[in-house]
Amino acid sequence: MTRPAVRSRRRILSLLLVAACAGQGSACYTYHVYQIGGPQGREMGNQPSTEWRYKTLSSFAWGAVRQDLPVDNCKLADGTRLGIEEVKVQDNLGYTLATVLTLGLWAPVRVGWRCAKPPVPTGVLN
Repeated sequence: MTRPAVRSRRRILSLLLVAACAGQGSACYTYHVYQIGGPQGREMGNQPSTEWRYKTLSSFAWGAVRQDLPVDNCKLADGTRLGIEEVKVQDNLGYTLATVLTLGLWAPVRVGWRCAKPPVPTGVLN
């Protein structure tokens, strides 16, 4: 193999390694969806009942086949369902490169969520 070909391969491998490492780092962009205030204006800001949970989702064939996210942790012990307080959608360099290199055939994204607090009981105490 010629010397320029070896340099070229090393350069490509170095770029791929940097891209892979960068893909594991912080998000390139984040969309953060949240509710302003609290129930009946009593709470200031977001006060969720759970910590952040994350899952990486994928979309294939330009969105024709997608991976949905059923949330199963936003409920009380008696089965009462709670709402979702906050949602984050994150992308990083690795996900962006995967989408570009596959021409959109595969598009991964990271989604995070936290559950809302249960409603505050109201009424007269007996």
